[in-house]
Order: sequence, then structure tokens, then C-alpha cells
Amino acid sequence: MSRVLADRIEKYILRQLLENAGPEVILQRKDIAEALNCAPSQISYVLSTRFSNERGYSVESRRGIGGFIRITVTERPVPIEETEWTLGELDRQLYEYLQAKLITQREAKLMHEVYAAVFRTTEGARRSRLLAELQERLQAWTEE
Repeated sequence: MSRVLADRIEKYILRQLLENAGPEVILQRKDIAEALNCAPSQISYVLSTRFSNERGYSVESRRGIGGFIRITVTERPVPIEETEWTLGELDRQLYEYLQAKLITQREAKLMHEVYAAVFRTTEGARRSRLLAELQERLQAWTEE
């Protein structure tokens, strides 16, 4: 599976979590596949690699008629190291701020777009510096 498609599937699921504003979201595999023009097996791959227990998620999946995917956030994430930042981890932090009512849903969506722009336009040390500064400012803002 291409990384681009896996990123799109992850982004779609994380956006659903942000929009749901609860600790879990229930999705239909066929709806995701239709929305992103992909095969259901590709969704399964993303669920197993990017929404694992180690990353702080619980995934329940039932296939067939009436099937669903239930994704639940199970634990607060470990602080992100500079070398490990991914868009998914940053979105997860936004989700945690949203759950704690430190930011609004609109602010979370805006920050997601800012992070996505940084990932699209930068790389390496420059990306790390920009993300570190954004993280620092967001942290300070949520503590006010």
C-alpha cells in the first residue's frame, strides 16, 4: 500500500475522531472505502499499523452485513520526541486537548491544517523546528 493512501485513511479516521469529540467513533468500512476510493483491506492495514494498542487505541471490527469499526482512545499519549513526530501523533494531541476542553473543535481543525501544511512544505530539521515552536505555543496557549 502506498504511504500516501495510508496517510489519507489515517487522516480520515482522525478527522472523524475530532469531529465526533468523544472517546470513540464508530465507522462503516464500506463508507471509508467509498470516500477514499480504496479497498477495505487497505483500511484494515491502516487500522492494524496506526491505530494499535501501543499507540493508545482499541479497535473492534466486525465484517459483513451490519459490520462496523469502533475505534476508542484508550490512554493519554506519551510526550512526542522531535524525531518521532507524525501528523497522526499531532492530531492525537489535538484530540486530547479537545477532550480536555482546552481547545474548541474549530481550533483543533485549524491546527490540524497548520500541521498538515508544515508536513507538506518542509522536512528534516526545519520541520522539527517549526513543529517544536507550534507545540510550544499551543501548550502555552492551553495553559492560560
